[in-house]
Amino acid sequence: MTVDDYTSLSSPDDMTSVLTVSQITAQVKSVLDGTFQSVLVEGEISNFLHHSSGHMYFTLKDDKAELRAVMFQGDNSRLKFVPEGGMKVLVRGKVTVYEARGVYQIIIKEMETAGLGALYLAFEALKKKLASEGLFEEEKKRPLPPYPAIVGVITSGTGAALQDILNILSRRAPHVSIVVRPTLVQGKEATEDIVTAIQEFSQWGGADVLIVGRGGGSIEDLWCFNEESVARAITDCSVPVISAVGHETDFTISDFVADVRAPTPSAAAEIVSPSLDDLLAYLNEAERRIAEAVGRRIEIAWQKLDGLTARYGFQQPQNLVDEKFRYLNEVEKRIDQQIEFILSLQQSKFQGLNDRLFSASPKNILKRGYSILHTLPERQIMASVEKLKVGEEFGVIMSDGEVTAIPKEIHEK
Repeated sequence: MTVDDYTSLSSPDDMTSVLTVSQITAQVKSVLDGTFQSVLVEGEISNFLHHSSGHMYFTLKDDKAELRAVMFQGDNSRLKFVPEGGMKVLVRGKVTVYEARGVYQIIIKEMETAGLGALYLAFEALKKKLASEGLFEEEKKRPLPPYPAIVGVITSGTGAALQDILNILSRRAPHVSIVVRPTLVQGKEATEDIVTAIQEFSQWGGADVLIVGRGGGSIEDLWCFNEESVARAITDCSVPVISAVGHETDFTISDFVADVRAPTPSAAAEIVSPSLDDLLAYLNEAERRIAEAVGRRIEIAWQKLDGLTARYGFQQPQNLVDEKFRYLNEVEKRIDQQIEFILSLQQSKFQGLNDRLFSASPKNILKRGYSILHTLPERQIMASVEKLKVGEEFGVIMSDGEVTAIPKEIHEK
């Protein structure tokens, strides 16, 4: 570079585009942070350092490149193995820039040995698939029955997990019946055996709750509980399911789809049913509250009874009876008066109708000089002279008797 070149680089026109080291490093960091938030990287550990602070510093490399790496104490405390130089690993983390030195690095959140990489990827893929279908949602989790009578257990018939479950339930809840379906819990045939066992309990329907699990082991040992068919069998089961696979730090797909996840089989036995002592304490407390409530009701009833017995009627019952009799006599007298009034009113009404009827009576009319003619012997009333014939008898009804007559002449008007 010549003097003229240097002068042109530092000319006033270009000063506005000059960046400091911190600025360019910050820009590179922002690009990396926005691009590589979560990546899976496989490589070989070298220059491993487990600092006294608890943090781990090392380099990931392959045959062509190296990548600085750091795993802080809060994350590496969950590792199931001890990292060392030369070990191939699969890590998950974010790529960023360590600004103080201007180098890019990966901050690791999770790490497994490389031999488990394929299984880890398969685990993450199935987890993502089932989560997208909503199989992990809390709304789909069924509550456990508070007081189960029958508990179903699916695990190895010879494993320590079964003994732990039996021992804890026999001690805590001897009143609970346990139905065990021994299964394979490791190997290629274990998946189908576990699915069949879950379906058998679901079809039977006699168990109130189901424990599915085994003791701890490597990810390969626990893999049958990461199979999709087992996850769907748990989801479709007709009774609530507790997943109890491995140790507290072990997580399987079964844990995510089950209604309740227990960190260990022993914890599942404690979760599945309240202890007999707790039940007895609850019943004793309920008995005490019931007794207090009944006692309060009795006290209120006694107070009410005392108030009633203190009244005049209880103190002088004969006076009360006499008063009621006087009241009844008064009522009877008023009823008699009402009846007499009504009868008198009806009698007057009847007499008026009778007088009107009598005044309209034919006999009464005959007494005023009228008479009724009728044919003989039929006695049919004749209202017209057309019914009469000269020389033919007819009858005449008068007020005090009847007359038989024969017309000699008939004059029509």
